Amino acid sequence: MHRHTILIIEDNELNRDMLEVILSDDYNLLFATNGREAMDQFYKHMSEIDVALLDLQMPEMDGYEVLEAVNKDDRLQHIPIIVTTGEESIDVEERCLMLHATEFVRKPYNPPMVRLRIENLIRMRNFAATLSDVEIDKKTGVYTRNAFMHYAQDYIDKHPNANLTLIMTDMSGFKGLFREQGDLAFALVRKEIELICKENSSSIIIGNYNQCDQLIYLRPTKHVDDMGDEAKMEWFEQGFARLSRKLDVTIKAGVCENIDTRVDFNEHVRHVCAALSESKKSYNRYSTFVGKELLAKLQRESFIEKYMEKAVNNGEMQVYYQPKHDSKTERLVGAEALLRWFSPELGFVSPAEFIPVFERNGFVSVADAFVWRETCKNQRCWKEKGLKIVPISVNASRQDYTHKELVPFVLSDVKNNGLSYLMMHIEITESMFENLSSEAIRVLQAFREKGIKVELDDFGTGYSSLNSLSELPVDVVKFDMSFVRKLSDPRQQKVMKGCVSIIKDMELHSVAEGVEDAETRKMIADMGIDSIQGYYYSKPLPASQFEEYLAKQQSE
Repeated sequence: MHRHTILIIEDNELNRDMLEVILSDDYNLLFATNGREAMDQFYKHMSEIDVALLDLQMPEMDGYEVLEAVNKDDRLQHIPIIVTTGEESIDVEERCLMLHATEFVRKPYNPPMVRLRIENLIRMRNFAATLSDVEIDKKTGVYTRNAFMHYAQDYIDKHPNANLTLIMTDMSGFKGLFREQGDLAFALVRKEIELICKENSSSIIIGNYNQCDQLIYLRPTKHVDDMGDEAKMEWFEQGFARLSRKLDVTIKAGVCENIDTRVDFNEHVRHVCAALSESKKSYNRYSTFVGKELLAKLQRESFIEKYMEKAVNNGEMQVYYQPKHDSKTERLVGAEALLRWFSPELGFVSPAEFIPVFERNGFVSVADAFVWRETCKNQRCWKEKGLKIVPISVNASRQDYTHKELVPFVLSDVKNNGLSYLMMHIEITESMFENLSSEAIRVLQAFREKGIKVELDDFGTGYSSLNSLSELPVDVVKFDMSFVRKLSDPRQQKVMKGCVSIIKDMELHSVAEGVEDAETRKMIADMGIDSIQGYYYSKPLPASQFEEYLAKQQSE
């Protein structure tokens, strides 16, 4: 009996062993512990590998880079790739799907689910092999995503001056028997949407974009050519709203009209994906156009991704420090490290702009490591100059806690710079710990055991704040500036006083950030909050100016 071959790409030994136990009885297994080994295995066994299981977080060459490399080589594109991840982020899935990942398997592994995913992929691959090299999606009867991308690009190449509209739709909310009939329901929805998108067009290409009831269409822009922009948007909006009511489902759409055929088609797909995401955020909105504002935002994000690595390596990224003062004595007692980006190409890039991009593409861990490393170096420099250094808190993102080398890296950086662990704090956000693994909690406990204090940032922005205090291993609680700026409201004052009382009873330290005037500073101090951070004392300062600030505070 023929045994299919599975390539397991996983740097974690325990996860590799688990997959070997799950699959070894039924499949021939190949292994790679990082992306570079994976590419070697792909090229060595390209005719043998039936399915690859790909971890995203790996050294040397991560999962995203592997997907990109496979996409660029026609000889490898026939191999289905299942992404194995503990992340449940839509952005992670969207990025993997954009890179042509075929399926997802969640960690920790469910053995029957892993086997079923692989069996289904092999079965679909064997079936589709007889249908023009995997061109037809079995579920929907339309092109697979790869086939759609191929035929869409082919159409563009043959009609470079055509006015084309790209549309992506998402279907959800199937009810009752309609949902139970699954494939029939989906096919009916597809036909109805095709009528809306097609109208009087003589040509339309339709593909299944992923396994989440999303279809993608490329059609000549004909029926609504003479309409103004607002009329076009209303025409699509009414069409999808009407269809949603008719079929008792929710159909959302992203629409990109008159696409520039000179631009890489994948960019247009990314744009229409983003437009669809905007539609899905609004209850009463059924379609979103890729307009100037959204396009500018997406182009800005593309530039950020293009230049981010260069920015860290050539000094465009700088670490600023915002002082923290004792609420009673007003002495300097600490600071928060903040990342700033001054780009020759982009100008000043706000953290509110680049941090979400970094979090989505995984670069945030590189940025966090840079801030930690620079802060340790600066602390050592100030200490060698005879200054009395103060504890500095450094932000850590959720993704940092997926790296098994986080604790050794952090501890070694502090030790190698001759610092006390007490002089460095880890700062986390409350929202970061929703559904966070017990392993991440153990990481924080390991820091605390060494003397590195943990600060809980953004306290008061969510509904689970008080519950977080009882569950998370923290030493310091930071009241978010949005909380602080509402203190003119007597009810808000009572809430804050109550929180401060609880924090004191738990023997935790408290900080209020975003304090900008003397009246708020006094109110905060009277409530018993320990430390204050904000423009009342100082804006965030570059390292050289913070050094002067340290010296001045100690001379007074």
